[in-house]
Amino acid sequence: MKGLWIKDLQYVYLQKNFFIIIVLLSIGSLFWSDDPSFILTFFPAILSFFTQSSISYDELDHGYTFLFTLPISRKDYVVEKYRFMLALLWGGCLLIDVWMILLGKVPNTTDTYGNMIMIACAMVLVQSILIPIRLKFGMEKSRIVMFLIFGGFFLFIAKLTKVFSSIHLSDFVWLGIFLFLSVIGYGISRCLSIRIMNKMEF
Repeated sequence: MKGLWIKDLQYVYLQKNFFIIIVLLSIGSLFWSDDPSFILTFFPAILSFFTQSSISYDELDHGYTFLFTLPISRKDYVVEKYRFMLALLWGGCLLIDVWMILLGKVPNTTDTYGNMIMIACAMVLVQSILIPIRLKFGMEKSRIVMFLIFGGFFLFIAKLTKVFSSIHLSDFVWLGIFLFLSVIGYGISRCLSIRIMNKMEF
């Protein structure tokens, strides 16, 4: 498992120029803007997509065939991807918090942090949809499938928002709902991805 983490961190390093640009944009946004709400969600969300890049690198040049000659199981591979995604997502949230403290931009209310947690939970749900699709259909086919699924997903969210807009719940309750959905979605997605990976032939 440690070797998988090192491999994926090396993939992130290969994209260091893009990472540096995102970091500079984030710090610049915090420095020039009095409202850090956007960057609190933007930076962690972008970081979480490095998980998709790491899967793409693994597929290149029969990478799976080589990986599974090593002392790792297919389940280990899938579990590491999900943990790596969470580490990037919540690590991004922590980095933004540190930068806000250093720049003296700490929000005076808990609303900003509540929104950040809800967006992070939403990104967990998004990645929970993307990862099994990516594993199932590969790099090329998954693009079309993702487009179709996300089209339906956002239509569903739009309809759901209209329903929920008539229901008056506190921010704390909404936060609990998002946390619950992200945990359930994460668990189902991970089990599905393990099943997909076990059935794959290389």
